[in-house]
Amino acid sequence: MLRVITAEAAYTTEELADILGLPLSTIRKYNFHFAKIGVQFTKNQGRLAYTNDDVTIFHELKEVYARPEMTLEKAVITVAKKFNLIPDTPPNMPTEKQILSLEPREVQMKEIQSYIDAKFEERERQLISMAREIRALKKAQQQKQSFYRWLKTFFEK
Repeated sequence: MLRVITAEAAYTTEELADILGLPLSTIRKYNFHFAKIGVQFTKNQGRLAYTNDDVTIFHELKEVYARPEMTLEKAVITVAKKFNLIPDTPPNMPTEKQILSLEPREVQMKEIQSYIDAKFEERERQLISMAREIRALKKAQQQKQSFYRWLKTFFEK
């Protein structure tokens, strides 16, 4: 069966399965594996709508996955990289855009840290001042008590 694919075509999952000659469950499984690596296909009114480019991607996946020693996960990643659906850099490797977006946050973090340090020092000064006041009050109280003791011994004689 020969099907002419127009430029504006949007195929349902069922139509894609017919075009590729695969069961519907296989298309869903492929879609699930694409979603796992962050590749999302367009939706039209809540349903997946595959474009001609998507048909080409799935056709390539079918061919790559048919190779011996090829797992579905590897095939999906291979096809996604071939069609530039995911970057070639590993996910843990920061990109230039990520680095640039982190720079303002680093500045904010330094500002926050300096604010915290200043507040900590201020609180430490207050605590030391309060400790000195308490010590002075205790000393004054002890002196007062010793005076009363001296006075008491003076009047008891």
